[in-house]
Amino acid sequence: MTLLKNKSSNWSLTERVFSQTLLISHIADGKTNFVLHKLEAVDEANLGYNYSLVGGTGLDESLEKVEFETKIVAGSDGGSIAKVSVKYHTKGDAALSDAVRDETKAKGTGLIKAIEGYVLANPDY
Repeated sequence: MTLLKNKSSNWSLTERVFSQTLLISHIADGKTNFVLHKLEAVDEANLGYNYSLVGGTGLDESLEKVEFETKIVAGSDGGSIAKVSVKYHTKGDAALSDAVRDETKAKGTGLIKAIEGYVLANPDY
């Protein structure tokens, strides 16, 4: 099932659920990239969820996984604010490089912006 698609920037957010694992694919310059997200916990009462990046071409080779703890809170203007805490797990004793951290942060921010754009364009969804 395709959740989001944007032809102008040539990306799509595709969902395939395998035992609480979400496959998100991205097509750029004719090359398909993907990342596996594993759902760890959902807190419906407090609008929170935890998930991990556990594999795929979008996970740097130095990383075992990246954990995200996300909570949605009310914004002062009537909207919502997503608060995200990130924990990196490197393979072995490898140190986390600034480049890998910055790249992962940029990808996460891009995903949040894509979801925000979709929700704003489709308020009745």
